[in-house]
Amino acid sequence: MKALEGIRVLDLTHALAGPFCTYHLGLLGADVVKVERPGVGDDFRAFVREPGWSVGSAFAAVNAGKRSITVDLKTAGGKELIRRLAAVSDVMVENQRPGALAEMGLGHEDLRALNPALITCTVSGFGQGGEMADWPAYDHTIQAISGMAWTGDASDVPSQGRGFSIDCFSGYVAHSAILSALVRRARTGQGQHLDVAMLDATALLMGVGLVRQMISGDRISATQAVVQDRPTVGPFRTRDGWLWLSGNFQNHWAALCRVLQADDLLADPRFQTPTARLEHKEALRAELSQRIAPHDAADLEVALMESGAPAAKVRTTREMLEMPVMRERGMLQDSQTPDGMPLTLMNAGFVADADGPSLGGRLPGLGEHTEQVLGELGYAPQDIQDLRAAGAI
Repeated sequence: MKALEGIRVLDLTHALAGPFCTYHLGLLGADVVKVERPGVGDDFRAFVREPGWSVGSAFAAVNAGKRSITVDLKTAGGKELIRRLAAVSDVMVENQRPGALAEMGLGHEDLRALNPALITCTVSGFGQGGEMADWPAYDHTIQAISGMAWTGDASDVPSQGRGFSIDCFSGYVAHSAILSALVRRARTGQGQHLDVAMLDATALLMGVGLVRQMISGDRISATQAVVQDRPTVGPFRTRDGWLWLSGNFQNHWAALCRVLQADDLLADPRFQTPTARLEHKEALRAELSQRIAPHDAADLEVALMESGAPAAKVRTTREMLEMPVMRERGMLQDSQTPDGMPLTLMNAGFVADADGPSLGGRLPGLGEHTEQVLGELGYAPQDIQDLRAAGAI
């Protein structure tokens, strides 16, 4: 039995952060009922579609295994349907504009009045209150406002992380918060409202570097500070690419010198302690660059890792996906689009020895499960026809 089997999630999310959260609840066994706009669907259902694909890659990445129903929340019948769903759900997740659902009588307070045990989670850029609450928020803007895009000094062009990392991590923070609320409810019987902000999640993601900055007072990026302070941490060119060293400790330094057959560096008084290496970091990086340059990155990666010196070839994402370990650990899951095209998706990122995370179904077509879900709520066939005629579903 999976951890969340028997848990129903009312999914009022769109785009990425919210759907990422509910996708991961579904991997743990939850029945996720995704509410989409009639005739249109989720904002990302058709966003950035590859040629020949019926859905966009961003939508495909975070919506498989869910049941899709179409509901017009602005109609009386649509609002009543959401209320009936909330009454029999365990969790409701939404990432609409703060206050938008409350204006329709479907806010978290309204729904918990119907179902006091309901756990509600709102995901937004800056939280549900305060002067920034109404600001639009996207992954790239949050990276910029949080300082994550600041990777060097004043002469550098800011850069952004890949793969919608802030959307995904914000969704995972919401997923974690919901799991905590489910444990609390099991003990108290009470529901709970969870307010997740993307800016908060970004600060959490950078937490170690931010604490360092608060202690040291430096104004450069958290990542850049680590690289600049340690001459044995950072990228080095090899014969066929880049190798990233992570030599933080004395045993790493000794192993690095052994692999490079650099006994002279190990004996050099300028490099014998972390403090000495920092004082002579330019000279040390020059020595290391010269000795690393003739090697193949993959060969040096294996030699260093096996010696106990952390180092990695800098790969493309395609190269990472092709590593056997991704399949061996079940991280890649095979699925399909609504029209049967094969699709490979990400699993939950951990392995369990029993009842672990896995996909519960393929990517749903728009509104594919509307009649099924309404039937479970007690709607008769004629009721469903009437709702369609009224444009509510």
